[in-house]
Amino acid sequence: MKSHYSILSAVVRPEIQEKISIGLLLVTTSDVYFQFSKTKLSAVRTLLDSSLYKYLNETIKQIETTVSTEQSTKETLFAESNKNRQFSQSYLAYMSNYSNNLINFSAPVEIDLEGNENLFNLLFNKYVDSTALVQKKTKSVERIKEEFYPQVKEYYFTNKEVTTKDIPTLPMSVNVDIIGKNELPVFGQIIDFERPIYNIRQDVAVLDFLMDAYEKVGSKNFMVGNEPNKSIYPKSHEAWQDLRNWNKFNYLPLDEIEKIKEYAVDHGVVPMF
Repeated sequence: MKSHYSILSAVVRPEIQEKISIGLLLVTTSDVYFQFSKTKLSAVRTLLDSSLYKYLNETIKQIETTVSTEQSTKETLFAESNKNRQFSQSYLAYMSNYSNNLINFSAPVEIDLEGNENLFNLLFNKYVDSTALVQKKTKSVERIKEEFYPQVKEYYFTNKEVTTKDIPTLPMSVNVDIIGKNELPVFGQIIDFERPIYNIRQDVAVLDFLMDAYEKVGSKNFMVGNEPNKSIYPKSHEAWQDLRNWNKFNYLPLDEIEKIKEYAVDHGVVPMF
C-alpha cells in the first residue's frame, strides 16, 4: 500500500533559496497527516518580517483546514478521478515547482509502505524536528459525527431540521445535531472550534434558540467541541473559552462525547418527534 509525503519549508532568504523545514504532510489512500514544528516556527519568526510571518501562519492555518476537510471524506486520495485533489501527487509536484518566495513544498516522495501514525512520526522526527512531540492525529469533527450518529439513533434524532411547526415557540427553523426527550427536551450541538467565528456563532445560536423555545418547560443541552489552537485560531479560542466558562451550556470535549449516550441510557431518552 503506497503513500507519499512532502516537506513544508519556510524560505527565509529567497535570494539564495535558504529554507527551514517546518512541517510534514503524509498522504495515504484514506488519510492525510499534517503537523508543523512550533520550535522551528519560533526560530523562523526571528528571521522574517512580521507581515511575512503573519502570512506564513495564515498559510499553515489554511493547510490545517484543508487537511481536516480531506480527513472527513471517504474517497481515496489515489483514485484516478481525484487527481486534482489538494494533496494528490500531481498537485504537490506542481506546488514544489511553484514558489511564492516564502512557502515551499518539496517534490512528493512515494514510499511503498502503509501510511499510519507510526510512519508519520518517523518521518517527522527525521526530516522536520527530532525534539518535538508529535501530536496524535485527531479525527475531524465531521468524521466524529459520522461515527457517533449511528450509536445514538435509538435515543435521538440526528442532524435534524427542527421547524416552527415542530416547536411553535421557535423563532426560526434550525438544524441540530441531536435532539430527544425524556421528562425534558434534550439536544446538543457538536462544534468545530477551528472553523471561522461566524460558523461557531451559528452553531451556538441553535442551542440558544432551542433553550429559549423551551424556556417554560426547561431543557437539557450539550455543547461538544475541542479547544482550538490559541496562536492559530485566536478569535475562535476566545469564543471557546467564553462558552466553556458560561454555565448556560453543558460543555463536553470531543473525547467525552460518549457521555451523551450514557445520559440517554440512564434517563430513558427517546427521539423527540
